[in-house]
Amino acid sequence: MKNLDNNLLLTSVINLIDDLIFYKDKNFKYIGCNTAFLNFIDKTYDELIGLDDYEIFSHDTANLFRQNDKLMLAEGDVRTNEEWVTYPDNNEVYLLTKKIPFVYDGTNTGILGISRDITSLEKANQKLQEQTLLDELTRVKNRKAYNLKIKSLLAVFNRYQTPFSIISIDIDDFKKINDSFGHDVGDTVLRNFGALLENNIRETDHLFRIGGEEFVILSESKTKVDAIKLAEKLRLTVASKTLVADINITISLGICEVTQGDCPNSLAKRVDTLLYEAKTHGKNIVTYHSLIQA
Repeated sequence: MKNLDNNLLLTSVINLIDDLIFYKDKNFKYIGCNTAFLNFIDKTYDELIGLDDYEIFSHDTANLFRQNDKLMLAEGDVRTNEEWVTYPDNNEVYLLTKKIPFVYDGTNTGILGISRDITSLEKANQKLQEQTLLDELTRVKNRKAYNLKIKSLLAVFNRYQTPFSIISIDIDDFKKINDSFGHDVGDTVLRNFGALLENNIRETDHLFRIGGEEFVILSESKTKVDAIKLAEKLRLTVASKTLVADINITISLGICEVTQGDCPNSLAKRVDTLLYEAKTHGKNIVTYHSLIQA
């Protein structure tokens, strides 16, 4: 009688917990859970018992759960995962899940899991992370984001030879705008310029403000020929727009494509040289090879 009372007390406590608690047998079929888990998957206890993840969740989600279950059983110890999960009602949540082996029926080893919904915390962390990678004035990605992205693209290039190009962009005679109209107007030009560029690039093009009036585009999976076409399009688009009343600007652009042995510094040096040549040979041009005669 005492054991029965203890079991009822334990069940009551488990059902009061907001975290999702579940048990699976050695064949990955559900043999128990708490009320929170039933509410989350929108099933009754009797409907759940005997089902496996493939009968409840999407194939991708079930694959993820099964992989983690197998790893936990193989390791024979607590395993912790954080993962985005889409439930049957299409509700997407970010779960912190801990799984541990447990013995049932005296000899069999199953899976005991506890999942906590930390979606709000994850979204807050993502927002904070995004803020650290955005330029405060223009709201395009900043130099820190550029450093991360170019290292990533170089790693992919070195392993798979996937090309990418870099376009360095500088607003011509920007200092004259600040001197003639003031820094507030100059800031407005920068904001509008950043937005104009963002609206005229592809999803595989990544825009960054490196500093001052200098911006960079990393053109993913694109050769220099593709980047030249994009650069010319941007040059013509900018020249045809009025970013602030009575103020028109032009831009100079330098382009280079990644080559074997490149590092972030070597790429930056090459493209900066080409941008400098564009600035010193009339401005409002795209430079992709040296204009200086040997």
